[in-house]
Amino acid sequence: MAGKVRVTRSANAGKIQGKDVLAYLNYGTGATEALPQWSLFGGQTTADLSMSADEIDANSKDSGGWGESYAGIRSTELSLECIATKADEAYAALKDAFIKSEVVDICRYFTTDGTAERNWYSITDISDTTPHDDMVTFTIKLKGIGAPTFYENVKKIADVKGAMTGGTVVATGG
Repeated sequence: MAGKVRVTRSANAGKIQGKDVLAYLNYGTGATEALPQWSLFGGQTTADLSMSADEIDANSKDSGGWGESYAGIRSTELSLECIATKADEAYAALKDAFIKSEVVDICRYFTTDGTAERNWYSITDISDTTPHDDMVTFTIKLKGIGAPTFYENVKKIADVKGAMTGGTVVATGG
């Protein structure tokens, strides 16, 4: 005779939780664009991506009295906030890149739905907060260079590899 079973339901009902989105820096021994070595930013609390476009005003007398606008130059911005952790190699490498005015290869990986976004970024701001009664945090703001590459069917962060194309790539794994 079968035992009693309590029915359960997933708490997120197919929704993506923020804790399942992680940001990585391509940094490590032998790292290249084609064969990245992904180093996790430790202590992440946010990894927010913003995509926007400049507005092109196309209003004219023959617009029928309605505004007319088109999307112009598109851009991306990535903002990270992290609790400072000891020996965070990704953060140390990012600070070094900022000091040297170098661009960085960063990937946001959605661990539960198998997607990722990757792009080259210029580091525009690094700051930290050191309150006497709370954790030390740091914030990083990055501006994208060109179009991001979007990945599908990603089973693990190591599946995100190859040259960035500015389109959608289906990861093959292995």
